[in-house]
Amino acid sequence: MSDELNLLPLLMVVNGPLRGASFRLRPGTRRIGREEGVDIVIDDRKVSRRHATVELADGRAVLTDCGSTNGTWHNDQRISQFRELRDGDRIRVGNVELRFFDPSAALTDPVGAIRYTQAYPPPPLRAVDQPAAAALGAPTQMMSTGRRSGPLLWIFGGGAVLAGWVAWAYLVLN
Repeated sequence: MSDELNLLPLLMVVNGPLRGASFRLRPGTRRIGREEGVDIVIDDRKVSRRHATVELADGRAVLTDCGSTNGTWHNDQRISQFRELRDGDRIRVGNVELRFFDPSAALTDPVGAIRYTQAYPPPPLRAVDQPAAAALGAPTQMMSTGRRSGPLLWIFGGGAVLAGWVAWAYLVLN
């Protein structure tokens, strides 16, 4: 793990009302739960008020269940004690799945090879999301591939329409 902001680990919400939101994990303990005041607020009835923690210390990220009713799941296994997190691990609390990413340890992408840009402005926050967003900070930006297929689609589509019109005219006039 790195001390540089872009290389700090993050949790990304894979499903649920906050789908697509991601949260940088700074060194120290981060609490996940349903009650306001925790670091990562997840509004799901199966999530306990204080469900789990993720602690970053000494170059390690450790997931711990806080005695939640429905349990904390790490890569489809319910945990009873702490588990060390690795890049790409899946965490499930209630009905919500999160992904753990550690950019400084990722084997799939050389650091700095992908450039992140904002493809379009994020939608305005609903009243329900505002407390969670305030507690967690702003989500990371959307990723854009930089491709534009619009003009090419018009050229090929127009060519297909023109070819169809010529074929129709040939059949009708002959």
